[in-house]
This record gives sequence, structure tokens and C-alpha cells, in this order.
Amino acid sequence: MPPLIKQNSHFFKGFIILLLLLLLSQLSFAQQVVKGYFMFPINPGQKNFLSANMGELRPNHFHAGIDVKTGFAVGLPVYAAQDGYLSRVRVSSYGYGNTIYITHPNGLVTVYAHLDSFSPAIKNYVLNFQYQNQVFELDEYVAKDLIKVKKGDIIGKSGNSGSSGGPHLHFEIRDSLENVLNPLLFGFSEIKDNIAPIIQKIAARPLEINSRVQQEYALKEWTAQKKPDGTYQIPGVIEASGNIGLEIKVTDKMNETSNLYGVNCIELFVNGEEIFYHNIESFSFDESKYINVHIDYAHFVSKHQRLERLYVADGNRLSTYKKVRNRGRLTISPGETKQIEIRVYDAFGNKSILKCSIKGVEPQKDYLYTSTLSPGSKVDENVLIVSCLAQPDEKASLYFKGKKQDIDPAYRVKSMNVYLYDLRKGLPDSMASLSYKENFNFVSAIPPGKNVTVEYKTLTLSFADTTLFDTLYLQAKTDVIAQNHETFEISSTATPVFGKINVRYCPEDKGTEIGKCYIYSANGSNTSHRFEGGEWNDNNILYDIKYLGKFAIRRDTIPPQIKTKKILPTRVEFSVLDPQSGIKSFRAELNGKWLLMNYDHKTARLWSESRIPGDKLTGTLILEVMDKSLNSSTLTVTLP
Repeated sequence: MPPLIKQNSHFFKGFIILLLLLLLSQLSFAQQVVKGYFMFPINPGQKNFLSANMGELRPNHFHAGIDVKTGFAVGLPVYAAQDGYLSRVRVSSYGYGNTIYITHPNGLVTVYAHLDSFSPAIKNYVLNFQYQNQVFELDEYVAKDLIKVKKGDIIGKSGNSGSSGGPHLHFEIRDSLENVLNPLLFGFSEIKDNIAPIIQKIAARPLEINSRVQQEYALKEWTAQKKPDGTYQIPGVIEASGNIGLEIKVTDKMNETSNLYGVNCIELFVNGEEIFYHNIESFSFDESKYINVHIDYAHFVSKHQRLERLYVADGNRLSTYKKVRNRGRLTISPGETKQIEIRVYDAFGNKSILKCSIKGVEPQKDYLYTSTLSPGSKVDENVLIVSCLAQPDEKASLYFKGKKQDIDPAYRVKSMNVYLYDLRKGLPDSMASLSYKENFNFVSAIPPGKNVTVEYKTLTLSFADTTLFDTLYLQAKTDVIAQNHETFEISSTATPVFGKINVRYCPEDKGTEIGKCYIYSANGSNTSHRFEGGEWNDNNILYDIKYLGKFAIRRDTIPPQIKTKKILPTRVEFSVLDPQSGIKSFRAELNGKWLLMNYDHKTARLWSESRIPGDKLTGTLILEVMDKSLNSSTLTVTLP
């Protein structure tokens, strides 16, 4: 067999195997989704409404499951959706709050979160565990069949616990591998929706240094207009050249409610051929953070608006892309016209369509557009973009450790020149023109998929092989503002990261109070710094940061505030505040014995709960509260 045929044979076999695996995964999903198998967990058989649906775009994650409205009330009965057994239970002031997991005979697991309370059997299990282990928070897997439930049993009451933004029930359906399945595909008649998604905007972005959209190397947006026949269009045509990617802003509505929801499926057709297909009917929690490359993250940071990409960004490994050709990217040649059709679906099959055209045009160096630019620089993918006031055709000089390279403007917008430079060719120290100068503070190019450690002055950064989506052109800067207050910057908040970056920082001010100074996020104003944390090792503070941007070393020696709110025969309640770093831990003892205190960070409340319901509290109660900077306060109360 000739080598070429042999290679093609291996490729063909690999393609067949991949196709079979894809078909099996789809078949497996279809087998799990049986309409009518589950009962709706709130007011079954009655009209219900959602405040959120599956796959909505949230900070750092896709929304899992659905949020069922409870009329702004706490305490509605929550029903087991099917026979099964309690397999896991969680209690926390954050995240899902009070949560029940029930495993069913078909292997699926239903999740009920933000509960106000548990059923008596589950409550007894939780209370015993809390007192035996002297903990408030727990996340425990329960022995099979220890607590059985029947379909329709009341397993708890709806609430607002955890990080919930208001009373509701968060409901999920998961498979045995913890993949989340869209509950709306299981055919709940309690939810009605015959309203098609709303297409708000379409955008186009250049993907290479020589690409242009509307003659610029910049994201351009168009507002979608709804036609009488229900389809959408944009005014005029999109002018482009080179490799570009399309993006879309879309939302959805349901019957008899003003809430806005996410969409489930988006398809992109070019000249009648489908090149991109995204369907979020199921996903794993491990891949949820890929949302930051599914959306245009830089645009979100600057404009607080989420545009969904209709192409696969570098480093994006979401399994929700079912059909993608050329990673969804479009190549536009001068003189050609591509017909674009975007189809958007919700979970009920309601569909909206947007049609437009992309016209290929020759790039114009001196093309004057109506854009408004500000002087400055930014990094976009591999490209350094610098905009500054200058004369037409005025060259700028890039400096590389004493060496100089002159570059021409890529194009001109009004009275400003735009200079583009490919950072893969090297990292410049600075740039200067006749009337503009800037230092870039580049340190190193950090590739994804490798373990890399970089040192810059008193800052050491360690990147794991899972940290980055794409190459990071690392910029760093440190500054001493005042004693016990230093800052360091790591590139830009507009660049997302997948994993954590280990930071080791040695304060330049040797008077920094070790053990009382910690790392704070400083991406907002000076008055809105958010505590991050850190551990001291000799004269270094260590911390794993989860995002890029500006950070500060700040001092916190102020202990938490404890105030008595209520003293009742069977319960005591306190308020606990610590605006500097937040509450880390608390412990209460009544007459020398541990007493359970429940905590709600949203209302800053602590309240007692006895092991035996109705048990009277009498004697000496000592409450100690510690903040995240390890400052502590103690309150002693004598109970009658």
C-alpha cells in the first residue's frame, strides 16, 4: 500500500472512531432525557415561572439548571422529583447554600439549592453531623439508601440561602458523571414559552494583524432590526478583509414574565453552509470557565456587555460546539460577498434568524472613518495596538533593549494614527513618535500548556500548564504608595485566565507589617479594594490569584464587630461585620459546650440552633469571631 493511501486510511479510521464516539454520546444523552419522568419540584401541575434558565452567561460560568420563582417568598414546599435516596447534602453561607442531592433509579441526580430548611429526616442527619464534628458548613456524601424518598415527598422548603440574590429554588438534573442536563428538555408542562429569542446585535472582529472590519483593526457592532416577517437584519453590509470572526448579542423571553434569559443553540451559515453550531443542552462543571473565551471577554470588561463568539477562540475546549468548520472563522477576499445567516433557538424550539452580507474590500491606509479613539495602547491577541495623534504617514519607533525599529502607521482614523505590531516577533520596551511616548513594561511571553516561572523585581509569578487559554504577553509593574500600602500590576483585566497564578511578592517597604498585611484586588477605586488573602513566608507573601489586573498590599488590624440582636429562650442572634477582609470563622460555646451557630453573610447574621429543638438556652455563652486577616473578637453573654 502506498504511504499516502496508508496515511489516508489511518485518518479515515480515526474519523470513523471520532464519529462513532460523537454518535454514542448523543445517543446516551437522548436516552437519559425522558419526558414526564420527573415531577416539577415547586407547585407541580401549576403554572410556574423561571428567573433563570440553563446556560445563561454568568461571571466565570454558565448557569447550571433552572431558577424557579417562588413569588419573592421563602418556605414553599419543595418536592422530590422522582423516587430515590439522599446521596449528598451541603450547608454553606455561600454558593448553593442549603442543598439536597437525590440519586434516582435511572442514575440521574436532581439538585435542590438555596433551601431555607430540610425535611425532618434530612435535618436530623445534618444536625447530628454538625454537632458531632462541631462545624456549621458541610458537604457530605450520604450512604446509599440511608434516607430514601418517594416521588412527591416534601424534602425541604424553598429559601434564599447561600449566594442567592433573592428567594427562589435552583434546580438541576445531572448524570452520573456530574454533567448538567437541561431540565427544560424533560418536558415540564408547568413552564410555557412560545416567544422566539431576541437578536440584539451582531459584531465582527479582525482575527489577524492584516485583517480589517470597516477598514479598522477593531471590533465593530451593528444593531439588529426586526422585520415584519419576524426575521432580523442590519442596515447596510459589513465591509471586511482577511480573517474575521462574527459575534452576537442575544437574549430570550418567556410567556407572562419580564425576565430575560439565555439561549440554548446558535448556528452560523455562510453561503448556505453551516460552519458553526453551539448547543448547551449539557456541559460539565470542569469546562464552565471556558465561558470567558466563549464570550468576547475584552469587550465584556470594557463595555459590560457579553457578545457570544460564533467561532472557537484559541484555548477554548467547550464540548458544546457540535459542528465547527475552520473553527468558525471567515476569510474575506476583496470583491467577494458572503451571505450570512444566524439561527438562534431556545430550549422550546422557538427560533429567530438574522441575515446580512459581508462584502470584501481592499484595506485603505488613509481611510477616514467616524470612530472615536483615545491615545494609548492595548494588546489584542498577538497584536500590540497603539493609537496616537500624529501626522499622516508619520513613522513611530519601537525600542528593544537599545535597538530601534521604525514602523509605519497601519491606517489613520481622523487625526490619529494607529500602529500595529506583531508581538510574536519580540517584546518592545517602549515606543516613541514626534509627539507620543510610552513604556510597555513587557516582561515575557508566557505560552499556554507549560509550567513557567517569571521573576520581575520583587514579584515572582508561577504559571501552571493549565493556567492560560492562550499566550500571555506579560506586562508587570510595582509601586510603593505608602507604608503598608504597595501595588503590583499583572497585565490587564481584559485578558482571561483559566487557572490560578501563584504570586510571591516581597514588599519593597521593609516596614510592611508581616502577618497583618494581605493582598487586595485594586481593579476598582481605592475605596473598593476587595480582600484576596495570602500567606506570609519569611518576608514574602504568597497567594494564588484567579485573574489579572492590579493588586494592593494593605494592612488590616481591625477586629470584627459583634452586636447582640436578639436573646430569646431558645435562640440567640448576633450581627457580625468586618468590612476590611470579611468573616473567616466563628465559634460559640454555651457553658463550655459547643453550640451550633448558623451564618448568613448577606445579612451578616449569626443565630444559634440547639441539637434538640426547643431546648432552652441558659448560662454563659461565649462567641468568638475571626476575620480573614486573623483578627478576632470575643463576646460573652449571660443568658437567663
